[in-house]
Amino acid sequence: MTTDDPLAAGLLNHLATMRGPQDPLGSMARTVLSGQANLRQAVTWSWHGEALMSAYAAALRERERMSPAERAAYDRQAAALRQSAD
Repeated sequence: MTTDDPLAAGLLNHLATMRGPQDPLGSMARTVLSGQANLRQAVTWSWHGEALMSAYAAALRERERMSPAERAAYDRQAAALRQSAD
């Protein structure tokens, strides 16, 4: 695998396992995990990059719908995950 970030590795493993062969995010994850490309290269492939942009936009929309308390909890969880990965 071409990433040393445990959080990224966990996410890639999840996507590779949970997404089917015709899913662009699953394909991107499998591409990176197999060493065929690193993450930076894989997202430049239009199918992968467009799917990642779409998923990111959806996550931002979901975050905007959250109450301030929900967002704060989300941010605390993200910070805890980041710290545990360091």
